[in-house]
Amino acid sequence: MSNALPQAVDYPFRDQHQQHCQNAEVGAEQLLVAFSSAAPAWAVTLMAWRNRLAARFGLKTGPMQQAGTLSLQPGSHIGMFRIMHLGPQLAVLGEDDRHLDFRILLSVSPEAGGSRLQVETWVRPHHWGGWLYLALVMPVHWLLSKLMLRTMAQRLGKSGPDA
Repeated sequence: MSNALPQAVDYPFRDQHQQHCQNAEVGAEQLLVAFSSAAPAWAVTLMAWRNRLAARFGLKTGPMQQAGTLSLQPGSHIGMFRIMHLGPQLAVLGEDDRHLDFRILLSVSPEAGGSRLQVETWVRPHHWGGWLYLALVMPVHWLLSKLMLRTMAQRLGKSGPDA
């Protein structure tokens, strides 16, 4: 498997959220576009604070940008998230930094009455600082992942209950 497609065993932290979407015609590119604009305003503000603090420690930063203004191809960025893989039903975003490596897997699969959208986050901390960072952001990450997925499903088609 290529470096763009991560191996689960290499990432000790993984979480996953799923959501039904009534649109059966969703592909990975549409997921990227929806993802790029799904963060609520409070999360964008928190990311700006995170970026100011992270820059002081030499960590990577970047604003969230809407995917409609970017080239959606491997190697391009949606804010601080590099597109590592883009297939018909799977997009992998990620970045490798000093404290940790992370991957966001956005996938879609057909199901009765529409599509199943899934967001997975995989993290590989490099040292205690990476584990500390992960522990600090985890409560917000978990909430934000669920909210963004729900927003993505609503924008891509009427959504059903969270799985």
